[in-house]
Amino acid sequence: MSLSFLSPSRCAPEAFASPLARALAGVSPEVVRDLSSDGKVEVRGDLDLVEPADGEELIRLSPRRGLLLVDDDPAEAADRLRTYGVRAYDATGALAGLAFEGEQLARRLTDLDLERLPAAGAFARIGAILVRDEGDRFRAYFPQELGHYVAEVVLDAIDGLDNR
Repeated sequence: MSLSFLSPSRCAPEAFASPLARALAGVSPEVVRDLSSDGKVEVRGDLDLVEPADGEELIRLSPRRGLLLVDDDPAEAADRLRTYGVRAYDATGALAGLAFEGEQLARRLTDLDLERLPAAGAFARIGAILVRDEGDRFRAYFPQELGHYVAEVVLDAIDGLDNR
């Protein structure tokens, strides 16, 4: 059974709007970058069965739960993953995301151990998936309906650090 009806990639381009667009209007992507339109596939099951293709990144949250970030069509990636015997669905429309830089900023936004990322846990007082990239760069993925709130919290935290 195909779940592609859940996928923004199957909609007209104008049907998808980032939940962060209004909050991040006028903000440089070098400060906070909107990742909401990036392909995201929720994966449940034995993650050892999953082999990410080129342009894909598997974020392991537990031995049986992960998030696959994809450059190509997330609906096709989800269909492919189901052939491996895991449950997978396109979560692009369900999860918003943003990228930011600064360990001090990250520490203001979460109590998670930044040395043990990726992890699921509290970020800006909501449940999120937090990933640490090279150096002090971070990505957070969270329910899209909370996107505007999270973007405002991150921007407020940045302002607080800049005004010290």
